Amino acid sequence: MNSPRRTFIALLLGASLLAHTRSQAQHDSLWGVWRDRTAPDSARLQAIQVLAWKTVFEQPDSGMALAREQLALALRTKYRLGEYEAHTTMAVGASLKSDHAASLEHLHRCLATARAMNDRRREANTYSNMSNVYKNLGDLPQALDQLQRSLRIDTELGNKEGLTGTYNNIGNIHTELGDPSAALENYRRSAALAEETDNDRSRAQALLNLGVTHLELGALDTALIEFERSLALYRRMGRKLEQGMAFNNLGRVYGRMGRMKEAFASLDSAEVLLGAIGSMKQVIRTHLHRGNLFLDQRHYANAVNACLRGAQLASEHDLLQQVRECQLCLANAYEGLGEYRKALIAQRAFQSANDSLIELNDSREVTRMVVARTYQERMLADSLTNVQDRHARELAHREQLNAERDRRNLFLFSSVGVLVVAAGLYGRLRYVRRSRAAISRERDRSDELLHNILPREVAAELKERGHAEARYFGSATILFTDFKGFTQASELLTPQELVEELNTCFKAFDGIITARGIEKIKTIGDAYMCAGGLPDPASSSPADVVHAALEMQAFMTSRRKEREAQGKPAFEMRVGIHTGPVVAGIVGVTKFQYDIWGDTVNTASRMESSGEVGQVNISEATYAFVKDEKKKGGEEAASGQNPQPGTVPAFTFTPRGKVQAKGKGEMEMYFVRTATPGDNARSRQEGLS
Repeated sequence: MNSPRRTFIALLLGASLLAHTRSQAQHDSLWGVWRDRTAPDSARLQAIQVLAWKTVFEQPDSGMALAREQLALALRTKYRLGEYEAHTTMAVGASLKSDHAASLEHLHRCLATARAMNDRRREANTYSNMSNVYKNLGDLPQALDQLQRSLRIDTELGNKEGLTGTYNNIGNIHTELGDPSAALENYRRSAALAEETDNDRSRAQALLNLGVTHLELGALDTALIEFERSLALYRRMGRKLEQGMAFNNLGRVYGRMGRMKEAFASLDSAEVLLGAIGSMKQVIRTHLHRGNLFLDQRHYANAVNACLRGAQLASEHDLLQQVRECQLCLANAYEGLGEYRKALIAQRAFQSANDSLIELNDSREVTRMVVARTYQERMLADSLTNVQDRHARELAHREQLNAERDRRNLFLFSSVGVLVVAAGLYGRLRYVRRSRAAISRERDRSDELLHNILPREVAAELKERGHAEARYFGSATILFTDFKGFTQASELLTPQELVEELNTCFKAFDGIITARGIEKIKTIGDAYMCAGGLPDPASSSPADVVHAALEMQAFMTSRRKEREAQGKPAFEMRVGIHTGPVVAGIVGVTKFQYDIWGDTVNTASRMESSGEVGQVNISEATYAFVKDEKKKGGEEAASGQNPQPGTVPAFTFTPRGKVQAKGKGEMEMYFVRTATPGDNARSRQEGLS
């Protein structure tokens, strides 16, 4: 390290220590107020709120412990706002610890408290916070649903501050969905509203998100300006963690621009700030960014030092994701030095961390899903019970009013005699019959709607027990589709035309899979997902799913010819299929849906993205199930052949060899199509030769 750089870090460290001394004085002052039991409860609650909120982001356990003390005093003094703030802090802490079920529990209590206070702004804010938890759970539709609720309330109230956060969160969802254009639009709305309301924290966050998105899109000059503006705001607020993150991103953008001196200086600043607050995850990221910069410069020895330090810290703190990234950096650096044995060791460490991360994420996902369902199912069961109870009360009240009316009329007109009484009784009987018939029709209609949302077995369990358990399936076959050219088509079609065309395609897919006993899971934008072999493993086989995929492609080919003949844009489609174990269950308290989780789902998605337009791409696991599938008798007759029953192959396969799949490495893949008479003839000739 040269002398100017050493002097720069010393000055930065001195400034950091001075700021730390001032911050410590404020911290001690707040502690003094909280510990002074003679101080007014309102002052003590305000002090503990600030302490808990500042602590939870850097030390979640400590912040949550403070929030519990705050909650105890708030309950004792019946201060509902204090209850709301304490539960909010604990929800943040639980989320930072990846305990998403606990986070949702606290946020539901926030929601109840906000409603009890008739505080619509805090109700909207809670919906926005809930969306972040659902996003972390991977349930993006539920996350967007919560954000829409928040958006409606804040729009009604004209709450620009609330809208600022909501637009930022919607941008985060679109980032997760891989839609940077939509993400930028929402981040810009958030930044504009933050500017209008003079909200420095929200403005800084929006600018940081805009910078990251522009960096990924390669708009380096724009990203640089946004990172610098974000850093200036975080400095003014004294937020060290976010300053360190901004410096890390500045290091990345300067590196991409070739301004290496400024890049390394930014990373040095990040290391000092993040090290002072003990944010090891971000410190490791600083070492990783530095290592990648050295790799870009082909300074392989320096890259080894930086990435090795990052890998050691990541291992010490059990941060698998960071271990994985640093070991990959090391493997590339050792390879650049020609030290192939060390490169191989690093590559194996990378693969081991990658495998462990996949297993850990799957395990945590299933655990969190099951734990979260315990709470969500209770809420769902309560809501169903409340609807039934309310309906029963309304019916009983209606019958009571009618009975009183009948008795009154009987008393007033008793002189009319027995015939009038008999007529009244007959009318009453008809009314009861009509009421019962109406209730029966409504029940049937409710059942029909429920079966349209959930599989019949799951719906029956839900009605009988008030909840439905998540189930493990050892073998299910997952199908993904995705349209090529969807974005271009959306530019040529009106929104109504685009939705109508999607509806036409998806309705055809619905009919195809229903005929083969396959369960539709969901649609996400222009993607369609379904699964064979669940919830009843005997309902469909891997071959049924492959047949369905081929029929879908046949429909899309026909549809494309039809639209091109009319001079209209048309979709082309990729299809991917994989077979393996999954966990399936229902998610959500409102607008719940049947969904599946597990590495099998991710692999099926990779089969789709690694495929080609017009083809059905299957994994080696699915191939093993369907390679020996034979045509049924009717299909053999239709082919014009007269072989022995059950001897004609159903499919023809084109091996693709090992194909690189994102996040999975190289995987064996096969294109599959329906076998034709020509295929069968060639097969027999090859057998004779």
